[in-house]
Amino acid sequence: MLEELERGTPEGGAQDVVFVNTALIWRAMEQVQRSQADFRALLERAQEDPAAAYDLGLRYAQGDGVEPDLEEAAHWFSVGSENGDLRAVEALGRCYQAGDGVEPDPVRGAELFRQAAQEGYLPALCSLGLCYEAGDGVEMDKAKAAELYRQAAQEGYPPAQCNLGVCCLNGIGMEPDEVQGVSWLERAAAQGFPRAQSILGVCRENGTGGLSDPAQAAELYLQAARQGYAPAQCNLGVCYLNGIGVELDGAQALEWLERAAAQGFPRAQCILADCLQEGELCRADPVRAAELYREAAGTGYLPGVCDLGLCYENGTGVEPDPAQAAELYRQAAQEGYPPAQCNLAVCLLSGIGVERDDAQAVSWLERAAEQDFPRAQGILADCLQAGRGTRQDLERAAALYAKAAEQGYLPAVCDLGLCYEMGDGVAEDKARAADCYRRAAEGGYARAQCNLGFCFLHGIGVDPDDAQAVLWLERAAEQRFPRAFDLLGDCAAAGTGMAADQEKAVDYYRRGAELDYPPAMVSLGLCYENGRGVAADPAQALSLYCRAGERGEPAGACNAGYCYLTGIGAQPDPVKAIPWLERAAELGYPRALDLLGDCCWNGQGVEQSDRRAADCYRRAAEQDYAPSLASLGLCHELGRGVPEDKAKAVELYRRAAEQDYPYAQCNLGFCFLHGIGTDPDPIQAVKWLERAAAKGHPRAQRLLADCLRTGRGTQLDPKRAAALYGRAAERGDKAAAEALRQLKAEGGKKGGLRGLLERFRGR
Repeated sequence: MLEELERGTPEGGAQDVVFVNTALIWRAMEQVQRSQADFRALLERAQEDPAAAYDLGLRYAQGDGVEPDLEEAAHWFSVGSENGDLRAVEALGRCYQAGDGVEPDPVRGAELFRQAAQEGYLPALCSLGLCYEAGDGVEMDKAKAAELYRQAAQEGYPPAQCNLGVCCLNGIGMEPDEVQGVSWLERAAAQGFPRAQSILGVCRENGTGGLSDPAQAAELYLQAARQGYAPAQCNLGVCYLNGIGVELDGAQALEWLERAAAQGFPRAQCILADCLQEGELCRADPVRAAELYREAAGTGYLPGVCDLGLCYENGTGVEPDPAQAAELYRQAAQEGYPPAQCNLAVCLLSGIGVERDDAQAVSWLERAAEQDFPRAQGILADCLQAGRGTRQDLERAAALYAKAAEQGYLPAVCDLGLCYEMGDGVAEDKARAADCYRRAAEGGYARAQCNLGFCFLHGIGVDPDDAQAVLWLERAAEQRFPRAFDLLGDCAAAGTGMAADQEKAVDYYRRGAELDYPPAMVSLGLCYENGRGVAADPAQALSLYCRAGERGEPAGACNAGYCYLTGIGAQPDPVKAIPWLERAAELGYPRALDLLGDCCWNGQGVEQSDRRAADCYRRAAEQDYAPSLASLGLCHELGRGVPEDKAKAVELYRRAAEQDYPYAQCNLGFCFLHGIGTDPDPIQAVKWLERAAAKGHPRAQRLLADCLRTGRGTQLDPKRAAALYGRAAERGDKAAAEALRQLKAEGGKKGGLRGLLERFRGR
């Protein structure tokens, strides 16, 4: 009616004048009068006519021509049922079931359904079936429910055909039978029943019943959506969102999701909220997204409860409130929703909104993992690997990664690859590891791309291929995966897979450091310390080492300690060095343990303690760290901090010497020279001294020169002896300088070195 009102300005008029279509108003008034007259007539007939009583009840229930009044609706349904109108009997049963206008009484509701069903009224048969399916007013009996649906379905009643189809699909009250289920849905859909059209669309989309047809699925959703059926509107929106059976169309997707959301359909509200959060199909609106999640959560829709929790956890569209987030996760988790169970577990592991409780976290992860939620399986596997909140179990961890990987969960595919690479819980299989990394990498998972690049760099499970390594590392770097930047920096520095470019290496390291990746901070610090690819800046190097150390990177803490020990980037300050070295040592970093051991041995920045020094060396030696093996050997040789055990000293020197550590090679040679902890063996002595001397170790050069000077363990060679003494003396070995002076003096008495050689030969 109001569409006929026109607004305009008459000629010569100074103000707007409203023109009214009076004929339309009269027609509208006549319609109202007729409707009122019809209602009065219906009211008079309803006292005697059960059909009129039913119609009057419907009007009150639906607010048709009268204010909605559920009590009046129930009253007139009761009048109609008393006079034998089966429609009224069934409608009154629904009132008792829902408590609409009467006190809720499911038993009475079921009795009314049974009364009408016995008269063959098909809607009542279907409603009674729902009672048996849900145990609402009767004892639950799903087989009885299915039988009642079948009776009504065979008479052609679409809602019963739809319900029977769902029972067949899901094995409710019968053995599952997809073909029969789809057949009943087709019959109901053919009669235009929207719920059946929507469910049949799901079957066509997923290939249930043997026929996959995404285009037909979208068409079925459209048919139901046009009837205002919200689930179908939502499904159609998802089709347009993902190009399922239709062309991708963001505008259409949003339109149908909006329609379904406006009806309060919670799944549509959540999907629409996802779109608003991402801001890809429309302007981002995190505040409205949070409100939609809240509306969905208010209906008890568990994904909505969980998504609202994420909003509070991340402060998206609402003020951050970790405690509220954890509480929402808990609500959904207690209802058995696996993503919420997983999120609650993460909160418990990390202390987000709750006290940390690893055991409780594992309990929730177990519940989610039992429902095959892959993220929970992956995190539970992490806990089992680390023995966090549960007993360590590497085999079960690997099995959980495998289960999650079977569902295509890329983080688990990558983690399973790591199990095969390291032999954790499975037989070591580098090729299989590389294959897992490749699968996840090709799926776009950055960590796997980085790991695959590392495999190509080092020939782990694949043939070495520097070009392939750089390709995969660059793909990971494109996703801002920080470790990839650090490894690309190493490649640029060494000219691996690309032209050597120290400045480019610095740029890679810097980008990794900007992403707060501690190893990249250490790498960048080394560039500043040594002036590689950037102007030397020891103070900047120290700052980077400290940043990395504060973030738990042991190499950074160790390097910071070393800088304070030696005065790199700051004045030498052993007292400042000790906390950094202790921080790295607590993390088991062997170089820090060795340096801390040296400080304890020398009383540098800390109270002198042979015992503590030996303990530090032992902890690093257990990791086969060569300098500490040698230092622990010296402790045993001298009996400082540990019982004297010269044979043990020789064993430790040998382990370090075999790693090409010159200090240990020299000590081992000395032991063979003098029979310390072993039988004297000058030939073995010379062998180890040669190795250490070749690396410029001054003491080894002097001891080897002694052997060459005297012919012990090797042939006489005073000339080479003199050269070795000279090199050792240049490196500050005072004993070598004195030996060289004596050698020169002795040689001068009989014609230099030749005379000295003749004198030795004549002995």
